[in-house]
Amino acid sequence: KMTDRLGEDHARARRLADGLRQNDCIVLDEGTPATNMVFFNLAPHARLSAPQICDRLEPEGILVSDSGERRFRLVTHYWIDDAGVDRTVAAFAKVLH
Repeated sequence: KMTDRLGEDHARARRLADGLRQNDCIVLDEGTPATNMVFFNLAPHARLSAPQICDRLEPEGILVSDSGERRFRLVTHYWIDDAGVDRTVAAFAKVLH
């Protein structure tokens, strides 16, 4: 059942990457997303660390985990809808600026 809807997850990952790409504090990996995963680092001028950003996103209703001091891996799946993608992009923009 879930494999039948993977295309939706991949499309949402592209939408997420496109939104995050507009933020100058985020540097997406080349070619991301290839699947439903979006990989990126914080730009050198970003003032906060990834763990600090995770802490500040939580009150915004966005639960993410860092993959290092300045690295993230975000995954879209069946619990993530278009509104969730939009909220995530907006929350990263709020926290990083």
